[in-house]
Amino acid sequence: MTVGERLREARERQKVTLHAIAEKTNISVRFLDAIEKNQFDKLPGGIFTRGFIRSYASQVGLEPDSLVTQFLSDEPGRRDDDIDEAPAKRAGEGPSISTLVLAGLGVILVALALVYLLKPDWLGLQATAAPQESAAPESLATPAEGPPPFSSAGMPDPAVRSAALTDATSNTSLGTPASRASELAPEAPRSPLRLVVAPTGRCWVQVTADGQMRVAREVAAGERITVDATERLQIIVGDAGSFAFELNDRPGKPLGTAGRVARATIVPSAISQFQNP
Repeated sequence: MTVGERLREARERQKVTLHAIAEKTNISVRFLDAIEKNQFDKLPGGIFTRGFIRSYASQVGLEPDSLVTQFLSDEPGRRDDDIDEAPAKRAGEGPSISTLVLAGLGVILVALALVYLLKPDWLGLQATAAPQESAAPESLATPAEGPPPFSSAGMPDPAVRSAALTDATSNTSLGTPASRASELAPEAPRSPLRLVVAPTGRCWVQVTADGQMRVAREVAAGERITVDATERLQIIVGDAGSFAFELNDRPGKPLGTAGRVARATIVPSAISQFQNP
């Protein structure tokens, strides 16, 4: 007996309709009917198909893992579906190129930090440090700390003295230029792409950020999952009608209708196409 036949027989034995199963599992009737007829080519595939089978089996009192094992045995070609989980690393394989690059950057940063602490003159920092130290007392000095500039007649120049008093008052009330620059320094920019998954109903979600799988599971209503990316976000959802999201702090546009599988690829230059006005 096939997987679909076992599920249909269990459902009919309990006198439950496909619509009732669909309401409880949030899987469209079209997908449930395809499972019962073993028409798996009409399903999203990969983790989505196996998740649908598990959810259906749980509702009719069958063992989910047993049904999935039989499905993989009956349909061996479904193991290599293109939207399945990221493949596990094979034993004996060396570190990836990205790992080596990150390790190399880490070594360079550590080396630069040591040079900065021990030999700042190697980085050209010693020449700029001295003027700052000598200039600091001059910028903070008040007229009482020394005689004001003199005119050509040997008398204090009132205009220069007034300017000195103005500069001293400004330095006292507003702080030095260096301190003001630190107060007004902008926050460090975050990633160009920030996705917040927040579905309104239970649905299967797969999110890939810059080529790395970040989410591949069933997400329940009320959950919030944040994924940052620099260059690209790829999204696949099993039920577009239950999927909702935010993109860079703005609500996202619907990716499709209820019961439909939806896919989207988002890059920084096209963010506005996926955001609500």
